[in-house]
Amino acid sequence: MFFILLLCFIVCLVFVSGHSRKRAHRWEKLSEFPGDTPIPILGNGLHLGFDADKSANKLLAMWERHGKQNIRLSLGSEDWILLTDPDDIATILNHPTEISKPLDRNMAMKPFFGKSVSTSEGERWKSTRKLMASSFHFNTLEGKVDDVNKYCDRLFEIFDTYDGKGHVELYRYVRPFMYDILCTSLMGVETNLLADCDHAYLKAGAKVVKIITHNYFSYWRNIRLLFMMTPQYKEMMDTINTIKQNSTNIILERRKILNNKIEKALNNNKNVDMDLENIIESKLNNGGCLLDKFIFSKSPNGEPTSDDVINEEITLLCFTGHYTTTATISHTLYCLAKYPEIQNRVLEEQKSIFDKKLHKKPTTQELNQMKYLEAVIKESIRIFPTVTKIGRQLQNDLTFEDGRVAPAGSSVLVFYDAAFKNPKVFPEPEKFNPERFLDSMHPFAFVPFSAGPRNCIGFRFAWVAMKTTISNILKRYEVMLGDAGKEPQFVSRILTESKNGIRLKLKKRNL
Repeated sequence: MFFILLLCFIVCLVFVSGHSRKRAHRWEKLSEFPGDTPIPILGNGLHLGFDADKSANKLLAMWERHGKQNIRLSLGSEDWILLTDPDDIATILNHPTEISKPLDRNMAMKPFFGKSVSTSEGERWKSTRKLMASSFHFNTLEGKVDDVNKYCDRLFEIFDTYDGKGHVELYRYVRPFMYDILCTSLMGVETNLLADCDHAYLKAGAKVVKIITHNYFSYWRNIRLLFMMTPQYKEMMDTINTIKQNSTNIILERRKILNNKIEKALNNNKNVDMDLENIIESKLNNGGCLLDKFIFSKSPNGEPTSDDVINEEITLLCFTGHYTTTATISHTLYCLAKYPEIQNRVLEEQKSIFDKKLHKKPTTQELNQMKYLEAVIKESIRIFPTVTKIGRQLQNDLTFEDGRVAPAGSSVLVFYDAAFKNPKVFPEPEKFNPERFLDSMHPFAFVPFSAGPRNCIGFRFAWVAMKTTISNILKRYEVMLGDAGKEPQFVSRILTESKNGIRLKLKKRNL
């Protein structure tokens, strides 16, 4: 027993010694950035507390306490530098090789999305980005606008029942609406979750953001054996199984559709020498949907890409694609209800674009003319950042313009919650002022879809979906705040969302 204890003591001593040497090198550089003093082992963990939903507010308070500038933070053995200066944000996002995502962020995400394009690196990340790129090219946007317009009519059948009465809970209906659009447009599978707002996928999806946030900030969850014994672990695994099974169903359904199309093409050309590979290549080169490209893709060894790999990518795309756009659309409508004078100005822009024919559905050309609506959406994102932070895990030291150095091994985060409240960049940041986005500003002052080599590949799809949906809604309805006591309770998780939803009143316009 004595020898076991002695061995454990020696191992701990070696670990602590090596860790201390490593920390000393890092700390020399980290100490150039302001921040609260960390304590051994826990770092600044106690400063953030144990409630993940309150961590963002505590980070904001820390940022304000240290002069509203870049700050540093230690959580256990991990060191963060949180950026709010546009020049420094440009330095990290434009870097050609520092593209790894933070370790703790990946640990929180991987149980749900595996080694998908969000967390992967190297060849898999490069090949996946390349495969996906053409599906989000601007040449495909017109078809995506048509999809959004079609599903808006289905959404309005529901919204019309709230005309002049009660509150409509936006998340409840916009989430399945956006999911249906995404599946039709990118997966080639018709779903109708809008007719089943209590579908198991939607119920599970509503838990994902909270669970990932708790994985990120509840440090004890990294002790896997301990975590596995808790009811929270079972809830996480049940949620993961539900959303992954949903992706499996989508893949199976699309394979069935493709097999029928291929069989039909072969039967219609029995007397013609047709090559199956040519049929597939022709389909993919003529607007083939994103899921088709995954299904017909091959791994580096020449074998067809496994369904497990496809499932990871589809699970990520289905969830993030519908959830982020839902949040932004809902939060923008809330802001328009809160500031009716701005809503009226958006409506006037719509009238000028459509020559007062408000029943008309928009095209890509008309969406491009909606400069004020775009500014309103941007200002809503600034007030309620859809994604609250993004980051990179440094492989090498990174030098900023002022000469300070972020040391290798640390995480550099773009802290959107604070960056969008930086008074040096956004004067009177507490004021809702869309006009600020009609003027020129630093190109990295507002990058909600990230930038550089690891930007959000689906940002064009997102803008089409958001602008088309809000345009159609505002032309049909006046949106108003709900009654007292129905105000949203916003929390900054990995995404910003309201714990009690977004409840608004709708009144049909006289078209």
